[in-house]
Amino acid sequence: IVETGTYRGDTTVFLRSESRLPVFTVESHASHYGFSRARFLSDPGVRVFHDDSRVFLRRLASMRDLQGRMLFFYLDAHWRDDLPIREEVEIISTHWPDALVMVDDFAVPDDPGYGYDDYGEGRALTLELIRSALRASPAVYFPAAPSAAETGSRRGCVVLAFHSQTDEVLGNLPSLRRSDQ
Repeated sequence: IVETGTYRGDTTVFLRSESRLPVFTVESHASHYGFSRARFLSDPGVRVFHDDSRVFLRRLASMRDLQGRMLFFYLDAHWRDDLPIREEVEIISTHWPDALVMVDDFAVPDDPGYGYDDYGEGRALTLELIRSALRASPAVYFPAAPSAAETGSRRGCVVLAFHSQTDEVLGNLPSLRRSDQ
């Protein structure tokens, strides 16, 4: 599992505990990185990096043991002035053709009740922003539940399945619905 935008590591804990898989996570903010590094010091299955997410993904692409593998990417490194999502998706779709990608804080086109990051013209987390960065045409999934049925902050997400087997598995999950967009 690869996570961008560690922050304080709460999602990292969830990903690690639910999957029991190794997690590679990156945080660019120095104090958040320090906090997370200390938090996961005793877990050898979590590797915390201090870097820009794009540099981090390129570095992972050069690691032999991660090449040609089906990886899950959880992308949450976007914040105000820095919106690396387009480049992240381009790097992932170039180096991991079988990837499964989830982007947090993403627009759900047919449900405006889901919040998403929007920093102005051309800087909103939407399919339009990432479409030109894709090296393949993934299956696109959004939450199946309407935002009105959700609790908490009601933030949207998108899941991109680049492999037909992954697409088939996601198609059977009641929490996701396939989009024709």
